[in-house]
Amino acid sequence: MQFRDYQTDIAERAADLLTRYKIAYLAMQVRCGKTLTSMLAASLYGAKHVLFVTKKKAIASIEADYEAAAFDFHISIINYEQLHKFETENFDLVIIDEAHSLGAFPKPSERTKLLKNICSGLPIIYLSGTPSPESYSQLFHQFWVSTFSPWAEYRNFYAWAGHYVTITTKYLYGKTVNDYTNADKESIESTAGHLFITYTQEEAGFQQEII
Repeated sequence: MQFRDYQTDIAERAADLLTRYKIAYLAMQVRCGKTLTSMLAASLYGAKHVLFVTKKKAIASIEADYEAAAFDFHISIINYEQLHKFETENFDLVIIDEAHSLGAFPKPSERTKLLKNICSGLPIIYLSGTPSPESYSQLFHQFWVSTFSPWAEYRNFYAWAGHYVTITTKYLYGKTVNDYTNADKESIESTAGHLFITYTQEEAGFQQEII
């Protein structure tokens, strides 16, 4: 399989991030080849047994890409709904597809808590075209899954929000609740921005945006 020049470049950069920080976040728009790029990065990093977590409907496509590229590592592909019955194997890297689905706050979702246990001590490649579609606060629990989170010093979202979020209140179902959506973009990017590699359809040469 022939990789596009930008896929090779991104994979090399991602492998370097994994070596240095144990985290690489590929924020690549749809149809730019996130899946293949992430697996190439895993290969360049030297992974031998990769866990790929994705949505059920994407499994067949990922298996096809893996077989076509003939990567030199073993891969196990599971969907998010299987996490509760997953038995840990001897993985040395995890790829998390649709990583923004872990972004619930202020409390982590069940899938996020399960994935945190699975990923303990392992390097992670995150994949998403929209890492924080509604609020930068959605990034906390995505990185919380990693032992090597840039915000590992904060014991939970509330402690992190005290530093990175302007907390306001709103009315919800007849009562006042805290609103944590107003996160400080500049502060967040200053501490986690180095972990992201972004790429757009325009940069990939698409003449028309594909949704």
